[in-house]
Amino acid sequence: MLKSGRQIAPEFIRLFVLEKIRSLSLGRDLLSAAITFIFIAFILVYLAGFALFFGAILKDFFEIQDVPAFLNVAALYYLLGELLTRFLMQKKPLFELRNTLHLPVKKTGVIHYLLARSLFSPFSLLVVILFLPVTITEISPLYGSIHAAYWLSTLLFLSFAMHFLILFLKEVIDGSLIGTITFFGITISPFILLYFGVFTIGEITAPFFALSFSGPASMVAAIVFMSICYLLVHNTYSSKAYLDSVSRKGMDFLSGTHKDLFSRFGVAGMYADTELKLILRHKKSRGYLILSLLFLFYGLLFYRNEGGGLIMEVPGFSLFIGIIIISMFLLNYGQFFISWNTASFDYYMVKHHGLEALIRGKMLVVNTVSIFFYLLSMPYIYFGWQVLLLHTVALLYILGIGVHVITRIAMWQPKPMDINKGAMFNYEGIGIAQFLMGIPFLVLPYVIYVPVSFLFDAYTALAAVGLFGITGIIFYDKIVARNVRALHANRHIFSSRFRQST
Repeated sequence: MLKSGRQIAPEFIRLFVLEKIRSLSLGRDLLSAAITFIFIAFILVYLAGFALFFGAILKDFFEIQDVPAFLNVAALYYLLGELLTRFLMQKKPLFELRNTLHLPVKKTGVIHYLLARSLFSPFSLLVVILFLPVTITEISPLYGSIHAAYWLSTLLFLSFAMHFLILFLKEVIDGSLIGTITFFGITISPFILLYFGVFTIGEITAPFFALSFSGPASMVAAIVFMSICYLLVHNTYSSKAYLDSVSRKGMDFLSGTHKDLFSRFGVAGMYADTELKLILRHKKSRGYLILSLLFLFYGLLFYRNEGGGLIMEVPGFSLFIGIIIISMFLLNYGQFFISWNTASFDYYMVKHHGLEALIRGKMLVVNTVSIFFYLLSMPYIYFGWQVLLLHTVALLYILGIGVHVITRIAMWQPKPMDINKGAMFNYEGIGIAQFLMGIPFLVLPYVIYVPVSFLFDAYTALAAVGLFGITGIIFYDKIVARNVRALHANRHIFSSRFRQST
């Protein structure tokens, strides 16, 4: 007799715990988990600090008198922002489905288990962290604690609905360029209409959230919507959960557990883990990493908070500082993007899709490190909230455009190098491309920023640069594919040059 998901869930949890405890890589897993926990806790603490003063900021800084009414309008934009963030960052749930499909367990029960487990993520805490303080201080005194709980619960269940909706949309879009553009177009349009004062969609949905102040109707509606989204993704996953389908297509959302930081990304992730180990173990790369950490203090030479808004008096220069702080490792590491693999280039060249996996693995590393430096730069918000805006725009440009620029320039006549030698007075691997690499990387955002700032203002120019980066993120796979083709076309030239050095 087939067991249901409720019957088998305790056994799945027990096996999951045993797998982690008995793993040979337990120490490394614990270290990765600890680092991840620190990053997430770092962000959540900042958000909690902002949330505590959210009501006061709305009243004193933005001069909003009716905070509950404002929150009802803003709720839709928060959910749309969360939907965008989940689409870019949220991964499909992982589970060893191929090891359970042959067992006497109902397939629907396994899907229920993995979907329920996927809810345990930092995204699920955001609504509570951001809106609980303002709910207590602004909504509860006016409408009572019960109705305040209805309002917060409505937002929470809608957030859960966004979680399941994104899982469903990712299956429907399935990497389609037209589908991705359509999704971003529909999701971003309300923000564009709001920015230019054309139409405020939040005013249409505000009465729905205001229903919470008179009863649980909106909360019940949110639960129903969440249930519909859950059933959609459940049925979609169930229709694809067959052993031959999993083995043939390698369904990422149902395959494997990860033992290293990037192993969930397949072969490219495996190469990324190897690359990260090389960076930490070798003198030259480790020296560049330490140098990049020191550059985190670069902003202290320029940022000031005198007069309350000095940062935005020269936003163009401040954007330059933000790019330098976040991308210093990318610039240093990117100089030798291909040269790092002088000794092993032939290995990647003869592997099936080896060069593509190598490029994608390296980009996983530099993108992750850039995000890490962005998080470490958050204390600069002490000099004004504009710094966070500038650094966010810088990060979007780096992830969307800058990393591709560095990758492509690094393919221009790479020089062989020995990664075991130190960085001090060592010029192996350095050619003219390495000296010129930083110029297009640093100048390119100002090709957009300067004309837009002259036509409009600094904030519009920053928005244009950020949109430029977001466009690169949307077309990430397409741009990577072009870089891979360029590397593949010159692979024999690079290989011959590297072999002559050994």
